[in-house]
Amino acid sequence: MKFPSPIASIKNRLILSIALLHALLMSLFVYDLVQRQEQFLTKESQVTAEGIAKALATNSVPWMLSNDLAGLAELTQTQAQQAHVNFAMLFNMHGKILAYHHNRKPQALPNQTGLYVDLPPSTAPNQYVYFDNPQVVDLAVPIFKNQTQLGWARIQLSRQHTQESIALITREGVFYTLAAILIGSLIAGLMGHHLTHRITRLIQSTKQIRLGQRQLTLDSHGQDELAELTRQFAAMLQALEKQENALFEEKERAEITLRSIGDAVVVINQQGRITYLNPAAQHLTAWSQQEAMGRSINEVMQLFDDVQKKPVENPALRALELQKTISIAKDTILINRLGNPISLINSAAPIIDRNGQVIGAIMVFHDATEERKLQHRLHWQANHDALTELYNRSAFEQELERLIQLSHRSSALQHYLLYLDLDQFKIVNDTVGHTAGDLLLKQVAVLLQQGVETRGFLSRLGGDEFAILASAENQTAIIQFAEQLRQTITDHRLFWDGKSFQVGCSIGVAAIHGNLSKNTILSRADIACYLAKDKGRNRIEIYQEDNQSLAQDQQIIDWVNRIKQGLENEQFLLYAQQIVNLQNMDSEQGHFEILVRMRDEQGQIIPPSHFLPAAERFDLMSQLDLYIAERALNWLQIHAQKIDLLNINISGQSLGQAHFTENLLQLLEKYRPLNHKLCFEITETAAISQMRATIDFLHKVKSFGCKLALDDFGSGFASFSWLKTLPIDFVKIDGSFIQDVLNDPVDAAMVRTIRDISQIMHIKVVAEFVETQAISDWLKAIGIHYAQGYHYDQPKNLQQIFTQT
Repeated sequence: MKFPSPIASIKNRLILSIALLHALLMSLFVYDLVQRQEQFLTKESQVTAEGIAKALATNSVPWMLSNDLAGLAELTQTQAQQAHVNFAMLFNMHGKILAYHHNRKPQALPNQTGLYVDLPPSTAPNQYVYFDNPQVVDLAVPIFKNQTQLGWARIQLSRQHTQESIALITREGVFYTLAAILIGSLIAGLMGHHLTHRITRLIQSTKQIRLGQRQLTLDSHGQDELAELTRQFAAMLQALEKQENALFEEKERAEITLRSIGDAVVVINQQGRITYLNPAAQHLTAWSQQEAMGRSINEVMQLFDDVQKKPVENPALRALELQKTISIAKDTILINRLGNPISLINSAAPIIDRNGQVIGAIMVFHDATEERKLQHRLHWQANHDALTELYNRSAFEQELERLIQLSHRSSALQHYLLYLDLDQFKIVNDTVGHTAGDLLLKQVAVLLQQGVETRGFLSRLGGDEFAILASAENQTAIIQFAEQLRQTITDHRLFWDGKSFQVGCSIGVAAIHGNLSKNTILSRADIACYLAKDKGRNRIEIYQEDNQSLAQDQQIIDWVNRIKQGLENEQFLLYAQQIVNLQNMDSEQGHFEILVRMRDEQGQIIPPSHFLPAAERFDLMSQLDLYIAERALNWLQIHAQKIDLLNINISGQSLGQAHFTENLLQLLEKYRPLNHKLCFEITETAAISQMRATIDFLHKVKSFGCKLALDDFGSGFASFSWLKTLPIDFVKIDGSFIQDVLNDPVDAAMVRTIRDISQIMHIKVVAEFVETQAISDWLKAIGIHYAQGYHYDQPKNLQQIFTQT
């Protein structure tokens, strides 16, 4: 048992503290008293010296004027007789001493009478000059008569009496300080004894508590802090007893909880041997608590990597070794005592006592077999297309990135990207519905899977577009592979509701090189597919890496960028061409068709044949159609009195886009009073290829009071059968029938037939590409209502249409 040192006891520290406090306070008091007394006595000496010097100066004036040295000597002797004066002196303006008398040896003895002293600096009346000397008060007062200085009166007082007074005060202060320290220490000793006696009793009580005693009697009488401390100590003892009972109950509940929770809990000691298994752990491991106690955790829990099928280290042992929380590896499984595999999700942590020592580890885990199955299913869904169950675009891009990296290495095989786009797929969707279209996509996916097998990576990019990443020895081999796929799709038929449908497939092929980016390779394959469609569809085009192909590639990409910039910068210009009424040529012609041109950065006009193909291929037509419609309606509003009807073309690509129809209808609502002067044109091919979307669009536009025209009529297939379905007001005969109508009897017969059918259905006919007067006369003669072409009018910028010339 350790005993406290004398200096460490509360009693002794209390005595020492009070003694030091008294010493400090009394020292400060004595110091302050001495300083104040010294200042007072110093000031008193100065005032006395000034009074004597001033009296000497005042009384010496008549004697100095009469040069009466005897009188000056008597005056000086009289003043020098006062208390504490060392000497008195009078001298003139030349420093000559006129009178001098001293009582004791001065600190700085001046010359005798008749001799000279150093003159003080010049000064004004009532201003004194002090001579620096800490032992005495030495000053000179000027002697004036009517603003004329006659000389000086000098007095020196001793400060010895001041120093003696200070010494006396200091001795008395030290005495009182020692007395205060002694008295304070005695009082502190009495207080310390009273306090420590009760504290000692508390200490004895704590020793009894440490030995396990709880029923103690504590003296808590009184109202001071120690009495309050004793009461609080008694309350703490009661609380401790309650907490011990609560802790025991908590331990009981923890045992019950560990036995009841769904997660398995395993506890091991420092040697890695099991000290506890809750029922969930017993169930998963198939070991009972009694059987597992004391066994190595590796014996009870055999963990393996589910992918590599190799044993893995138990995380509880790792936590014990590294002294930190450890999570289990992702694909870890437990092979329990019965040999059943169980996927686990768990973590392990060291058990650390209050001293920071690791005394074991705890492992918490649960059966994650169903969770792993769900994760695998979600991972599959994240990388596969829901409809066709092929890889989706995300998985495709990851595989493409891998092949690009692989292409950096030398290999006997060349990697290729095949970009497949189904031809005429929208006809199936629009004719028999999306359900049939989805079925066709599934069938095509199966055909492609059978064709690709293990030769490549097949994915659906979206819509009717597929992509294949494949390897081949050379370009010829990859073209043969692509041709097999193309032929397989072409030979396939979809049977739906008694009808048979056939689709083709345009394929673009691009080589994969390590020095190319993913976007560049995709762009090349897309461009090759675009060329395949442009050259007639249902064919294969391979991207040629030569200067011409690079230029073509750049040209297409440039056009996409130029179109986007043109929409932003309003570089597209609207033109109009007149549609002539053949049966009333003399009347004012107010019927126009809106056309579009593009102005480049140099101000040159670019015809639509340069930019419309790129706009259609890269889904920019809906933006361009809205751009044209908005500006055409604004022009119509300005010139509504001069315009009878304004035709605006709508591309087939825009028909199938809901956002386009919604935006166009908003424009029609905005310009509703002008809708009866609007006529929207759609091509026959677009109408037939997207029949459902076309019919829906035409009825919505018709409900706003607009008229409708079927453009390029006769160029498609089954043209006449669709006239009964579409709510149109005009048919525009394709120009290919008009240009040679005078020389080709078949063209002439087609024109007459269209005229006859249209008259029966009360549809007006417009002939396009009328370039000669002879064709115009023939059309008028057979009863064609309207015509347009270069014979009548050249397309003009809208700003020039109604300009007076």
